[in-house]
Amino acid sequence: MRVILPNAAATWGDAGAAGLAIITAIVLAWIARRLLHSAEMRLASREGVGALDPTGRTQLRLVRRLTFAVIIGAGVFAALLQFDSFDRLAGAVLASSAVVGAIAGLAARQSLANVIAGITLAITQPIRVGDLVEIGDVRGRVEDLTLTFTWLRTPEGRHVAVPNELLMTLPLRNDTLRGDDVVPAATVWIAGDADASAALTSLRQLDGVREASVDEATAGGVRLRVSGGAAPAGERAAAEEALRESALTALRRAGVPRPAGG
Repeated sequence: MRVILPNAAATWGDAGAAGLAIITAIVLAWIARRLLHSAEMRLASREGVGALDPTGRTQLRLVRRLTFAVIIGAGVFAALLQFDSFDRLAGAVLASSAVVGAIAGLAARQSLANVIAGITLAITQPIRVGDLVEIGDVRGRVEDLTLTFTWLRTPEGRHVAVPNELLMTLPLRNDTLRGDDVVPAATVWIAGDADASAALTSLRQLDGVREASVDEATAGGVRLRVSGGAAPAGERAAAEEALRESALTALRRAGVPRPAGG
């Protein structure tokens, strides 16, 4: 039996060409990122500000990441084309494209959904970099919006990554989309047989309380909501905590009973 060894020179030549393609892609991606960053700085200086507004920063970050991903992806594809085995594999894939497409679609559904959601978020701008938001039960300031995740920094200093797809389905509250001030609100519970009118009267007499109302009545008690005056968005958590403590103190002084164990 005669064994035919592959041409070593051709193999090394293909590997060198593939490496050159990847290096070229990395260099081009770096140049593109620098050019886009310089463009951002020029736009900011033209407007006479140190940095673009949240809308501009969010959109430019998306453009930079998309450009980087496309260039690197093209470089990897060009590198793979240097090998004859990839040509044969590509031919086989094209021959069974329907099956492969279905399998790939199922495997990558979650990632693709996050990428599409990220692009949609950057275009529609329900949240922007720097906004104070509440997504589901997570509250924090948007530090970065990537193609797959939105990064929040909570008031406790923790970083939370929220998949972009969830932002399309979960309730989203943005306190800084229309302005820098928010209206803090807090809820307190009283016993079900307590005098709700007397409780509301005591709450409305508090300094800084704009409104007090019954939010919900259940078998276990009555939930009251109080809202205060406008406060900076970054101070909402502290303002709501102070509002809640003041409301609880007022209810104790008025002799309004709290729910058992509450």
